[in-house]
Amino acid sequence: MATAQRNNSLLLFGGENATSSYTNTFYQLTQTSSTYDWSTVPQINTPPGVSYAQAVVANNNNDMYVMGGLSNATSGQDTLLQYYKYSFESQSWTAASTNNLTNATGVPSNRYLFSATYDGANTIYIYGGVTVFTKNILADFYKFDITTGTFTELPNPNLFRYGHTASYLSNGQLVILGGMVLVNQSGQMNSILAPMNQIMIYDTKSNSWSMKEAAANNGTLPSTRSNHNAAVTSDNKIIIFGGDNQAPQRNKMYLNAFAILDTSSWAWTMPAVNGIPPARRTLASGAILDGNHLTIAFGEGLNNYYNDVNVLDISTNSWLQSFSTSNSSSSSSLSGGIIAGIVIACVVVALIVLFLLWRFQTYIRWLFMRIHKDIWKPRTGEPLWAETTRIVFQIFLLFIFTVFLVFMIRQVINSPNVTQSIEEQVDTVGIPDIRFCFEGYSDDPDITHNPGVDCQTESGYSCRLHIQKLDMNRFTPGYTGSSGQTTCFLFRPPPDFVLSSTEGYSNGSRLIFTFFDNSSVIEGSIQVSIYPQNTDPNLIVYGLSNEVHMDEDAISSWKMNEINNIQINNVYNLEPPMGGALSYTFVNHHYLQNNAWNYVGFSPITNSTIDIRTAFSSKTLYASFNDTRSQLIVYPERFVNMTDKEVKIYTLVNAFGFMGGIFGLFATLQACLFGFRPRSPWGFVHRWSVGGMRRSLFRGLQSNFKKTDFGIPLVEPVRPYTANVVQTEENEAQRMVRMEGRIQMLEALLKSYYVDEEVFESVKQANLHCKDESLDSSLVMNDKLKVEKMGNNDSTNSWSPSYDDREIDANSFSHVPLTRLDH
Repeated sequence: MATAQRNNSLLLFGGENATSSYTNTFYQLTQTSSTYDWSTVPQINTPPGVSYAQAVVANNNNDMYVMGGLSNATSGQDTLLQYYKYSFESQSWTAASTNNLTNATGVPSNRYLFSATYDGANTIYIYGGVTVFTKNILADFYKFDITTGTFTELPNPNLFRYGHTASYLSNGQLVILGGMVLVNQSGQMNSILAPMNQIMIYDTKSNSWSMKEAAANNGTLPSTRSNHNAAVTSDNKIIIFGGDNQAPQRNKMYLNAFAILDTSSWAWTMPAVNGIPPARRTLASGAILDGNHLTIAFGEGLNNYYNDVNVLDISTNSWLQSFSTSNSSSSSSLSGGIIAGIVIACVVVALIVLFLLWRFQTYIRWLFMRIHKDIWKPRTGEPLWAETTRIVFQIFLLFIFTVFLVFMIRQVINSPNVTQSIEEQVDTVGIPDIRFCFEGYSDDPDITHNPGVDCQTESGYSCRLHIQKLDMNRFTPGYTGSSGQTTCFLFRPPPDFVLSSTEGYSNGSRLIFTFFDNSSVIEGSIQVSIYPQNTDPNLIVYGLSNEVHMDEDAISSWKMNEINNIQINNVYNLEPPMGGALSYTFVNHHYLQNNAWNYVGFSPITNSTIDIRTAFSSKTLYASFNDTRSQLIVYPERFVNMTDKEVKIYTLVNAFGFMGGIFGLFATLQACLFGFRPRSPWGFVHRWSVGGMRRSLFRGLQSNFKKTDFGIPLVEPVRPYTANVVQTEENEAQRMVRMEGRIQMLEALLKSYYVDEEVFESVKQANLHCKDESLDSSLVMNDKLKVEKMGNNDSTNSWSPSYDDREIDANSFSHVPLTRLDH
């Protein structure tokens, strides 16, 4: 396409694509501070479509000239140079007065693969190229005065050339690079790639040509090339990119390398490149829009037409993935001021740490002692090596546990995603949007011979009203194999139109589409495309009412694929009179968002889209009636709601469960090797509390478990004891009181911290219940005995309870009082 620079924008006119050899679209690609903006340039009157033309912005950015190239009007003849001028003020095109002339003095012939270069004032320089019809290689050299609209032939370099670039420098020199040149080889004229060390230069001030020998970079020159890009930097360096070897199609090679020509020393450099380079291409569009970045867009390679935009940071020789207009320094060294600041900050931090250590030295000493006390707990009677071995083994297990913990965290961070499929049986299933495009069928005066679609279900319900014809003036899919027109229809049912798996009152279980066209057309075909209703781009592109959830990038990508005829998902081709059967399944796909919460393992944050999976089989129609050309049966594969949920294999919840199991195994192993050690009922909150929290804990213990002369159980002995002295100052009653007091405190501590008293309360209630029953039985028996005694005075037998609560065994534990000691 013809490309020119206007301020920080690339203007792109015409060109060819996968469906048309000549186009007249006019676009503008504008570089902003963070990205590129794409817009359409308004045209009141559009010129003919053209490809392989050259564009130049002139007259203080007020006008743009499109010169030469191939078009429908000039494809079969050699004409005068065709050019059109676009005015940005009036948004209209003006054709040259010589465009329709077959001969005119001083006007160059029409051409393509030439160069047109603007000097920034009033002149456009035109050099070389190939004639349109006779394919003659040219060596003529012209200048075009934009103020008078006249051409003037200049001295030419006597070198036939095409596919080259011409770059204008600030010193008035025009530098010709690359391309194909016509040379005499053994008496025969052949086209060869121009050597990259031979630089043709035209001096616009002296009106003369010269040849410069460019120096190689460490003995290496850039690859010879044609149809490449060239851009001039602010310091008069020329950057070239891409191109091809101008070989026949099956042998053509493409480049994506760039090189820099320093015009002050006429030396080439091929710097090392960082980042991901663009795809190899030729005939691309490129320019330096902001002075710091080279923009490369579009181009082609074999049968690939590229629609991407690539950015090269010319200060770092890096291809950028995320665009930034700010120049980043190629040096990673720090300035002296930054180093001094870092040193001062380190000194200040060190002084602060030393002050804190001095200020809180008491607490730090206590902390170390407390840690030592919590770790070093030898049991009475055990040798030193037993406790030392236990501590060492515990540290080893802690290390293994930490390794497992780090491993699990890494597993969670790097966890892949898997998809779980969930199916739910339903009675009804929705219907997708279906587009039918007839290709190869021309309009017929007899409307009955034109393409058409009818629809009904197997139960006879007509769905014809849900089919509408699409406006091809808005957008036409690209079918490179079609020789006739393209006509498209869209079937879009309302949301309440569903298919049912049950008989009775329903719309039916399958759709039957019948196609009509001109039976005389043999090579026509019908392309069938299926879309979920909420992601059908046809509704947006053709201006239909919709609730489609698609962004502009997705729509643009879909249009590009349609133009290039490379849609593959849910697209099938019918070739009448063959018919077909198509099944579909809706899938509600839940995609995990890139959110940290999704690493936890429950209630993930997802995006939801409706996808459709289809299967197609071509079938032979058993009969053909009237104008029916083909038939397509569409039905749900199964009456189910299918959901695909994306989940992570490893999450924090899984990791906690795994680490809990590892911890339990390690604790069991430790107990097996070194014996069980009872755990304290106090946790970290109690053990490591400080200040008011610790004082409140001590106050609670002191008020509820007051120390008496009896001492504290387990930590204070009953009385001082020596092996050779037996104290007999206390009598038996005093010793029993001491023992009862210690046991009472021990019971209270056990109840508060170690033992759940529920079962003891149950035993107490059971005994009280049984005692009440015994008393009731005794009363009944006494009344009976009294009656018998009154009836029989000779009886001498009497009954009394066999025991009461005062006869409980003195050796049992129940004699211990349960009241709290307040002394």
